[in-house]
Amino acid sequence: MNARLHDAPAAAGRLPNPALAGFVPRIVNDVLELPVYHMRGGTSTGIVLWHEHLPAGLTLREEAIRAIMGVPASGEAKGNRQTTGLGRGPSTSNKVFIVDRAPNDEADITSTLAQLAADKSAIDWSVNCGNMSAALTMYALDTGIFKASPDTTVMRIFNTNTRVTTDATVKTPHGTPYIPADTEIPGVIGKFPGVELSLRNPVGAKTGKLLPTGNAIDGFAGVEASCVDVAVPMVIVSAAALGKTGQETVEELSRDHTLREHLRTIWIEAGLKMALRKKNGEPMSAEDLAQSETIPKICMVAAPTGDEHILVRYFTPQTPHNSLAVTGGCCLAVGCLIPDTVANRFARGLPRLDATPSVTVVQMRNPAGVLRARIAAAVTDAGTVISSAAYERSSQIFLRGHFPLYSASPQLKAFGERW
Repeated sequence: MNARLHDAPAAAGRLPNPALAGFVPRIVNDVLELPVYHMRGGTSTGIVLWHEHLPAGLTLREEAIRAIMGVPASGEAKGNRQTTGLGRGPSTSNKVFIVDRAPNDEADITSTLAQLAADKSAIDWSVNCGNMSAALTMYALDTGIFKASPDTTVMRIFNTNTRVTTDATVKTPHGTPYIPADTEIPGVIGKFPGVELSLRNPVGAKTGKLLPTGNAIDGFAGVEASCVDVAVPMVIVSAAALGKTGQETVEELSRDHTLREHLRTIWIEAGLKMALRKKNGEPMSAEDLAQSETIPKICMVAAPTGDEHILVRYFTPQTPHNSLAVTGGCCLAVGCLIPDTVANRFARGLPRLDATPSVTVVQMRNPAGVLRARIAAAVTDAGTVISSAAYERSSQIFLRGHFPLYSASPQLKAFGERW
């Protein structure tokens, strides 16, 4: 195991940082309280939990997560404002990461994402979040499960949802958990601790293919589109083909219900042709895709207006996003480099790939600013080969504490009583 990864705590669930010695599930005034880190990673917010602080069984684990985030315990509750939990409405602020030590030397920690929606009890366990992943190195250093190195610390994160490994690099000038607050990113006001994340072999996260349909261009709902799977499956369409410029505000896009319905039809048809599957391996139906909060992502692109390489308006997919999620950004950046895709047609100023491996920084302008992704790629006889995709984010800790679950089931409460 990596020498910088601390040995297992003496008592199960107790994190190595002495300051967190009492940071375990507990019963207070007959109420179960679970330890949580409320954090921001990139432009997403959510909760990070230590795996042993949750029950092992999925039913009780999901009960706890729903309560912490304030989503319905069952079914749907339209208009739910999450006033009873720590979720914040949009999917970008309804993320829960569960962290564990890696079982082998291929990584240092594992991350498992639970993606929630404000008005639904259903939890999606099938995707990763590149933004919130930026919070995990800070969490690991702060809790003491990972030890900093002098000057620079690299931590390998294996995501169990997508089975993709990310190398996270942070500055640790004193060899301590301190990360300088010197990084600014689009969509976040101010400077915060920065992290560079590099996705290893990110192609085919959900479909096993760079171009899941086998084509650079397909037609869906009367519109040409490109389906690309790098870190996350995405459908890329021309803004002009949908009567847009690619410069619309999020508010304008949110009000355009005709556009939203057209996009939904496109991503349903594209998802079916990509043969997207649920976490359990079952094919996603048209109804599954229509209701999906996570895959496939969809974006509209247009030619740049400044020194960026492409303009983009990104959907998650149900709602337009003020910024460009980094997994989606990495996917779009690769799409810009693949010959004959919709993104490639609109991108300007990018080099043409050849057989010599090279690194290209792709700049994508979205409402929040410009996201830059660094893509290592080449074109061989077998097609486009993507070896890594990297990006920079910032992160912060909002709070460390215990969240009371006032309506915990007897079975969930019994878990807390065992501590």
